[in-house]
Formats: sequence, structure tokens, C-alpha cells
Amino acid sequence: MRLFARVLITIAFFTVFGAAPVRSNEKRGSLPSKVLSAATVFVENQTTSSELLNTAYTELSKWGRLQVVDTAQKADIVLRLSNGNYVKFVPSGENTPVANAKTAKQNFVGADEAVPPGSTRISVIDPKTGSSVWSDIRKTDNPKVAAHMLDGLRDAFDQKQK
Repeated sequence: MRLFARVLITIAFFTVFGAAPVRSNEKRGSLPSKVLSAATVFVENQTTSSELLNTAYTELSKWGRLQVVDTAQKADIVLRLSNGNYVKFVPSGENTPVANAKTAKQNFVGADEAVPPGSTRISVIDPKTGSSVWSDIRKTDNPKVAAHMLDGLRDAFDQKQK
């Protein structure tokens, strides 16, 4: 009887609130005008995959909207690729105590969210502040799918410019 009641409540809940699947791609925000006016981009690869970096360069080149530069200081925006496996080099004597690990969080949207296996977080970072202004998670576990990892960014540009 309890099982039947739980199933009935679950069905009622999904009927009232909808059973639409939640996709990480729907968490994207709109792009600020500062990003829309950007002409240069630096790609920061925090993944362990050089193939993803090459794919990002190729996709940016095909798009032709942003010119890739060799340092973040020369860029209007930074495109950060991350998959949750990033290890930051810390010079000797600058270790953050384990007790303060939460204060050393990365400063970008979705930093606390895990990146699903086979996926990559694509973040647009303001190089002056280091904060994220846009983020998306895309499947990148095979070359065909990875070739579309910047589609969300292109779509955000297109929607904002309309």
C-alpha cells in the first residue's frame, strides 16, 4: 500500500510540474555586451586533452568571429576548457591549508558543479576580473561530438545579436 502511494505521489508530482529532462546546456546565461564586443580570445586548456585544445582552435578559426591570441593579457575574453581534472601548480610555501580549501575555489560559474565524464565545461572568463560571464557543458568524448563544443557559445552570440 505504501509503495502504491509513493508511485501515485510521484506521478502526480511529474504531472503538475512536468517531467522535462534537465540538461546542463540549459544552464547557460546570456552574454554580456562586453563579450559581444570582444575581438580577441585566449584559449586556456585545463583538460588533459590536447585534442580538445586543437578542436577549440579549429572551431574558433572556422567561426571567424574571434581572433585567437597567445596570452590572456592580450585577450578581450578567455575561453576556458575544463573537465574537473585540473591541477594547479603551487610554488613552494604557498599551499592552501586543507581547512581553507573552500576559500580557494575557482572563481567561475559552475565551479562547484562536477563535470560529467566524457564532457567538458566551456567557460567565458573576463581576463581582468577572472570571473566567469558564461558557461556551458558539452559532451566531448569523441571527435565528432567534440567538434560541436562551441555551438552553445555561437548560439549565445547569435541570440544576443538578434
